[in-house]
Amino acid sequence: MKSLQEFYNDKDTKENVKMYLIEFLEGIAIKKAFAREDIAGVAEAKELIEKAFDNLDNLFSPKPKKIEPVNEAR
Repeated sequence: MKSLQEFYNDKDTKENVKMYLIEFLEGIAIKKAFAREDIAGVAEAKELIEKAFDNLDNLFSPKPKKIEPVNEAR
């Protein structure tokens, strides 16, 4: 998990990997479209890649500190 967090913290690399994957899928989609093949799976793969990168934010972004309420009546 440590290496995944290091990947998450390296913003440039993370963005470059994401863009590479999306651009790769776009190339596949174009080839499939010109061949009149179904490209629905490519669109789904793109959505899953985006969700995976969003999930990294959920895993590693700093969580707000929970502030315990103070009972002023005491």
